[in-house]
Amino acid sequence: MGLLLASPAASAATDPPGPSDGALTLATCHGRYTAVMEHARLMGDGADAAAFRRDLLEAMMNAYLAEHAEDRAYSITMMSHRINARAQLRSLFATAAFNGDPRRQRLAAGGILRQIAACDSLVIGRRFTGL
Repeated sequence: MGLLLASPAASAATDPPGPSDGALTLATCHGRYTAVMEHARLMGDGADAAAFRRDLLEAMMNAYLAEHAEDRAYSITMMSHRINARAQLRSLFATAAFNGDPRRQRLAAGGILRQIAACDSLVIGRRFTGL
């Protein structure tokens, strides 16, 4: 009985660590900039700045993924953060652009600005974003 109880603890001790907070932030911001770029294309606005920032974060995220290429759980966690952040921001964009309630539109637009400002401070730096 003792061996059965000890085996999950032993396997947990040998599991490699998951992504750091910094790596997860890169994945989250990559997903957000992807949503910004998609929305800009949908609305006919320029998506160049968002594409540049997304590509920069993708390069940094790929460096993390290359360091942990053998760890499938690591890459799955990173990709799930990216996909979830993209979906959340796409939802806010849909509400801000197409919802009939002006209050909901304002709240969604504020949420978009806060999320993008957080990612801009990561890419550009707080000094240049006014935060």
